[in-house]
Amino acid sequence: MKRSATHFEDLSNELLLNIFDLLDGYHIFDAFSDLNNRIQQLITSPDFFLKLNISFMSKSNFNRRSVNIIRPNMNQIISLQLSEPFFIKNFFTSFPIDISFNRLESLVLNDLNIDHDVFILTSLAQLPRLFSLKIFCYEWYELFMIFQSVFRLPVLRYAKILCSNWGSRFVPFPIATSDKQRSMTLEYLAVDGPPDLTSIYNLLSYTPRLRRLSFENILCSKYIPVGQCTIPRNLTSISLYHWRLSFDKFASFIAIVGSELEFLRISIIHKTALSNAYQWQQLIIRHMPRLRTFLFDYHGPLIKDAHGNNRCQTLLDEFSSPFWIEQQWFFAHSHCHHFSQKEERLAFYSSQMRGRQFCQSDEFLDNKICSCRDPLFHLSFGPRISIKSQNIVANFPFQFPRVTELQLTINYTTINIDSFIDNLSHIFILTNITYLKISFNNQLLNNFVKLLNRMPNVQKLILDVWSSSEMEVSSDQQTNTDDLVCNNNVRYVQIIGKLALSTVQLINKLFPRMERLRLLNGEDTLIPFVRTLLSNRIDNSHLFSLVFDGDDAMIKQLKTMIDDEKLLDTYDIKRRQHGSCLWW
Repeated sequence: MKRSATHFEDLSNELLLNIFDLLDGYHIFDAFSDLNNRIQQLITSPDFFLKLNISFMSKSNFNRRSVNIIRPNMNQIISLQLSEPFFIKNFFTSFPIDISFNRLESLVLNDLNIDHDVFILTSLAQLPRLFSLKIFCYEWYELFMIFQSVFRLPVLRYAKILCSNWGSRFVPFPIATSDKQRSMTLEYLAVDGPPDLTSIYNLLSYTPRLRRLSFENILCSKYIPVGQCTIPRNLTSISLYHWRLSFDKFASFIAIVGSELEFLRISIIHKTALSNAYQWQQLIIRHMPRLRTFLFDYHGPLIKDAHGNNRCQTLLDEFSSPFWIEQQWFFAHSHCHHFSQKEERLAFYSSQMRGRQFCQSDEFLDNKICSCRDPLFHLSFGPRISIKSQNIVANFPFQFPRVTELQLTINYTTINIDSFIDNLSHIFILTNITYLKISFNNQLLNNFVKLLNRMPNVQKLILDVWSSSEMEVSSDQQTNTDDLVCNNNVRYVQIIGKLALSTVQLINKLFPRMERLRLLNGEDTLIPFVRTLLSNRIDNSHLFSLVFDGDDAMIKQLKTMIDDEKLLDTYDIKRRQHGSCLWW
């Protein structure tokens, strides 16, 4: 009998479209153009839609894709993601927003420079199908100007606006006074701030159709008369991260906005949040009668009774009354030490929360803090974990299968690296790790390379360089650089501190797929670093971006060196909000 086989190009159009929907538009054209006439007609037809993630790329790739993919298919792009301030500006200079983007439904702008590129926001009102908008900016004092542009978008349903640095000159939001100022389509709003609770109330007056609200970093509050608040009628979901005010302030907020809530998630730091469970029970019964999902996370000072004893068991008992059990809301706790102080900290959280964002393994190693033990809720922890103790043994009692981001702040140079890696593999799935922050020593590479080779899917790597005096290196641990075998997929590298020139010469060999490099705290050695890096790119043709701290004088020196020594044929070098960038 003849064996039958199905080739990829024989799949139906419906299946092909389902597959293509999972891929970036660039990859589709790079992989399937000219494969056969049917697929070529499929990906060039007017009904084929593109999703483009232009997170950052080399100048040559951008120019090639602009000519071959973007410009011929502008009216087929339904999703667009852009990163880097001058890259975003470069894109919209080449492709101004007009009716050519009439199919665009989702836009993501990472690291937008609002001060220089506010024209981009004002032009978005021309897009007839823009339903989703995400903006990340580094620093912005007049945040209200962003929201004015967002609320003018005619069909927007989802908006996410994040700012990493709130200036001291932040201007509070005024209350909306007319329908012309309000968005009648926005249903989901996520904002990293503003830090003033007053502005949150005022912001709600611009969004009468809002259903889901998410805020971060609530730092201060002023008295707001209830009569002045205009609350969306269908607000059913609220997520509040890093609420730093008291429980009473939170209770007052919920009394105003909570009547229709079905979902509440709160991360709170103020110790009054754990005075007792009864206050939460009464708040829910009185002001959130429709609540179905309650996700709670307290991370703050350790709660003690009048005699100085931990109240952990008491809290667990209080939050295990029939009220909480009937709702199927269960809680767990753990302990750790404050990063910069020696004070004990308590994490008390809903066990239904599928993974806290960050934890330290040391929380589970100290039996002296608390004798009260919970079930092994650590199985849901993730995605990031930090390990400070190097005494990780083979029979370590916990596992973290969901962890994808790992921080190792230990002196791993003085331990048996092979045993340490084997022990780590029993705690984590090392092939799942995509982010690694690790202490690093200029004079030792063998242990580092061995460790990184066991994590082949790390995409982002942060090296915290320690000086030789801080890390002892025995003579039998010295590295023969000729024998280094580097098998990793690292694309982004950030170096904190100063690397020895001999190590700089190996950077391209250590990370053969590196595309982007960020330097911190190495300004005085920047010129020789860049010269060495650009002169030894034989092992790495992927690198196209270098971000560094430097003023205009430093930029001038770099340009002079690159031009005089002909290190790059074509490049751009510009200042930006948090560092300067060399792009080629």
